Amino acid sequence: MNRGALTQWKTWRFQHWLIEEIMAFTFSKAVRQACPMLISIAGVSGSGKTFSALELGAGLAGDGRLGFLDTENGRGKMYADSPGILKALPRGYEYARMDPPFSPSQYIAAIEAAEKAGINVLIIDSGSHEWEGIDGCCEIAEKNKLKGMPNWSMAKMAHKRFMNHLLSTNMHIILCLRAREKVKIVEVVKENGKKSSEVIPIGIQPIAEKNFVFEMLLSLRVEEETHFAVPVKVPEPLVGLFPDKHLITKADGERIRQWNDTGAAMVDSEQLGKRARAAAELGMEAYKAFFTGLTTQQRKEIANLHEECKFLAEQADKPADELTVGEQPDGTLVVSK
Repeated sequence: MNRGALTQWKTWRFQHWLIEEIMAFTFSKAVRQACPMLISIAGVSGSGKTFSALELGAGLAGDGRLGFLDTENGRGKMYADSPGILKALPRGYEYARMDPPFSPSQYIAAIEAAEKAGINVLIIDSGSHEWEGIDGCCEIAEKNKLKGMPNWSMAKMAHKRFMNHLLSTNMHIILCLRAREKVKIVEVVKENGKKSSEVIPIGIQPIAEKNFVFEMLLSLRVEEETHFAVPVKVPEPLVGLFPDKHLITKADGERIRQWNDTGAAMVDSEQLGKRARAAAELGMEAYKAFFTGLTTQQRKEIANLHEECKFLAEQADKPADELTVGEQPDGTLVVSK
């Protein structure tokens, strides 16, 4: 057996072992756990999404530290001496500016910096640049064309890594998203049997990957005229906190925090496992850096995931032309050898 065939056989064997490990299901009584909150607030320019995010973040942070990651050319400092924000945040908030490139990997680096700084709640204003900004996903697709067509496979893989990192962080994160009026083009059949295209308005939509807001635990849209937050996605346990549109205040964040804090604490090993997989999605160097930074006890806690993470890291490092990437109708990606 030549080296290439041996490598393929080992990969196949490992994949089958991994499937068997994943399918070793264990059922136990469901217990609600406290978890890092992932919230999006979308709105057009001037709707008040930044002010709403600061109010919500103030309540969610409690006695913890509130951080603000600014991609809007320094606008995040505008509220530093706002009477309304100072009332909600007497100690103020901690600030960092992020300039281009707005690639998913740059966002990941900024989130990791906030984690290392000990930030408890991070506001990202704006998350839309990750999709449409300079070197964001749309530009990744355009700059890496395959046979003259935008490389959406590469762009969506980069976005997936960003999404996985959001879902594995220890912090509560509030993402402000730009929004604009959008339309969709549909094909209709006329009475004479001929087909034609029609433009159908679909209202104000966030500027982000199409499924992004549905990955959030809580998604809100702020109205331009009233500055009221309209619930877009609210989990059943929080419906009582957001029964209808209203002006977001610090009290909303406090109620979310109080509800979350009554859940059982998340087991450290669970969160550590999420972070290990997220690091592996960035490639072997990133995973090695993550693993090297762990204590001996932490390494023991993820020992059963180590081989899986190494495999994921190796796959992440492979050139795009060594992977077959297909997009399903629902937008999901399938990657195969």
